[in-house]
Amino acid sequence: MIFKSIILAGLMFPWWCLSVWAGSLQYWRFNQNLSRLEIVTESNVTPRAQLMANPTRLVVDLPNTQVGETLRQEVSSYVREVRVGQLNNQTARIVVELSGNYTMRPWQVRVRSLAPNRWYVQLPKFQTPDVYSLPDGNAVAIAVPAPTLASGSPSQNRGTVVIDPGHGGRDPGAIGIGGVQEKGIVLEISQETARVLRQGGYQVVMMRTSDVFVSLEQRATLANNSNGDVFVSIHANAVGGNRPEVNGLETYYFQTGRLLAHTIHRNILRRLNVRDRNVRQARFYVLRHTTMPAVLVEVGFLTGSIDNRNLSNPSYRRQMGEAIAHGIMEYLR
Repeated sequence: MIFKSIILAGLMFPWWCLSVWAGSLQYWRFNQNLSRLEIVTESNVTPRAQLMANPTRLVVDLPNTQVGETLRQEVSSYVREVRVGQLNNQTARIVVELSGNYTMRPWQVRVRSLAPNRWYVQLPKFQTPDVYSLPDGNAVAIAVPAPTLASGSPSQNRGTVVIDPGHGGRDPGAIGIGGVQEKGIVLEISQETARVLRQGGYQVVMMRTSDVFVSLEQRATLANNSNGDVFVSIHANAVGGNRPEVNGLETYYFQTGRLLAHTIHRNILRRLNVRDRNVRQARFYVLRHTTMPAVLVEVGFLTGSIDNRNLSNPSYRRQMGEAIAHGIMEYLR
């Protein structure tokens, strides 16, 4: 069990992960560590990209895409700010503006598709104006390839999923009715989730595959180094005070995992008879320190009479793992 602190205030964006959820622009992030802009839209889209001078700015237009509000966010001494807004009624625009001391070569900017609705723009090494300067006047168009089409072939890598079975080793996690330990329950569920994802053509990175201890810092570092598309931490809950009537599913996100959390949560409720304790926002370490959309799933209360009975059943654990996997795959399509 991880003690929970619910965010009651508005979102605050750290320098390494600036994102917003609004309308059909479902998710965006500028990852300063990778110098990469990542975009997820509700519908399929082919972006248009260009570089403009004075100051140097990358402009990405998303046709037939809506955003709810205009957002400005300062980033660093290299990237002055990122702006997201509505260019016109049909087009959303994202602008990554460099500080006045830096520019970049347009032919080195790479636009890539992970799926028809998932794109990223990889920025090159920044240059000083004495090394290279964009031409004044007209914008310089950036080549945009055709979108990557989803394939039914399991042999094709359709994305990378980081699965994080909670606790392990000297840390048993929650202890439930009859001495059931969280670390074993969630490892088995996680392994089933990984199995289904791999069958579906996804690459899976497991934070642990056996009963070993992995610190929170190690989990975040390993996840960030994996180049994963999503991070899913799987836990089981507990409550003190001898309250077996407390049962149910909870799914948490911090900033970037809102849609992922709702999609997984909905798939579990659709497939399993478990009480709905809602999707919530929280400041768990692994959610705050991972640089991809991240969620934490509490599959039930080991101290609850109903959840304990269900989670002690191997068939139920298998179904839970399958449900989480289907939620992840729905999100990544």
